[in-house]
Amino acid sequence: MEAPLTVRGPVGTRSRELPSRTPGNITIWVVCLATTAMMAVGCGGGTSGAAATQPIIVHPLAQFHQPVRTFVFSGDTIESMSRRLAGDDWVAWRDVLVEEIDAKKLLPGTEFRGVLSPGGRLETLKVIFDRRNELHLTATTGGIFRERVERPLTTEVIRLEGVVESSLFGAVETAGGGAELAVRMAQIYQWDIDFLRDLRKGDRFVVVVDRQTVDGEFFGWGTIFATRFVNGKRTLDAVVYPDDDGRLGYYDLNGHPLRKQFLRSPLKFSRVTSRFSMNRYHPVLKRRMPHSGVDYGAPVGTPVHATSDGTVTRAGRNGGAGNMVTVRHTNGYETNYLHLSRYGKGVRRGVRVSQGQVIGYVGSTGLSTGPHLDYRVKLNGRWINPLTISSPPVKPLAEERLQRYLAHALAVLSLIEGEPPPVGARC
Repeated sequence: MEAPLTVRGPVGTRSRELPSRTPGNITIWVVCLATTAMMAVGCGGGTSGAAATQPIIVHPLAQFHQPVRTFVFSGDTIESMSRRLAGDDWVAWRDVLVEEIDAKKLLPGTEFRGVLSPGGRLETLKVIFDRRNELHLTATTGGIFRERVERPLTTEVIRLEGVVESSLFGAVETAGGGAELAVRMAQIYQWDIDFLRDLRKGDRFVVVVDRQTVDGEFFGWGTIFATRFVNGKRTLDAVVYPDDDGRLGYYDLNGHPLRKQFLRSPLKFSRVTSRFSMNRYHPVLKRRMPHSGVDYGAPVGTPVHATSDGTVTRAGRNGGAGNMVTVRHTNGYETNYLHLSRYGKGVRRGVRVSQGQVIGYVGSTGLSTGPHLDYRVKLNGRWINPLTISSPPVKPLAEERLQRYLAHALAVLSLIEGEPPPVGARC
């Protein structure tokens, strides 16, 4: 049976389907069925009352290769994507994709673009991970050819500064950054500033950071080389530098590490709803009694982070405390995380956890009137106020590295101040 061709003429003519009789481009003469005026415009004029004709080029459907496009949605797998795009050939495409893509990195929003053959089979496929990285696949007689495409990354060190009006996010965005940069700045100062309790209107910041672009368009933020945050009367400087083991960390202008034994808060962003007290009215038991911790209000499922390196000594149900995790640290400290909805991956008694590791999620288990985290700290067996912990810094730089760091920090300080670095300085 002959495949129909869709024929479309100039504006004002009608479309109809004609049988295809010859391969390649076909020249068909179409009779214009428009008014006399349209005949003059659309068909190039002609004798009054006579039918005018005009040649047009029509491509048979067999010459077209239909593009297809889809995105990864929550719950999708490499198999489901292959079935959606490749039809009966999905197994072959799946096997290649499994070899090329880590299933754990098949993130929602990842774009798949393909082209189908005239017969409806998948010919080519592009997996677009981001603006820089793509995977190109092409079906050939010898199998599916694969190619990794990585566009060059251009970097530029820039300086941003701003003033806080209501939040760090808003201030960084106004300065030309964004949420990612604001979070990374908060992580640098997380041992010294609680960005919900300590932030003040009028606080100022400067950040010297590597701005990355691909094909002239913004791609992401690279290394934060230095930053300054003026929080009330405090000025906190931070300069990145490798420690004795080669790990990057942040140090002040005197070479003291910003990283401390304890984080200021086990939650990234939250609010204090109840403080440490020896005589607090218990909302469930309806009587006054000591409250040995600090309550942080946050939605169910908010990640809870270990405030210091240590060993888990409890991870289970504990009466009115609900689901609870207890971590033992050096120097006689112990931290407790109460009312959790669930535990972090792999968190159980006896395992080591690192500072900042997710050990659970906010919940409302046990004697609780709503979602929150009750965070408690013991020192040598006695409860202490978590908000007043005097946290010592981690191991400082060795003397030889310290001298090199101070010379490095001098050059970076000029960048923070908005001046050219000293002549001969090396960063």
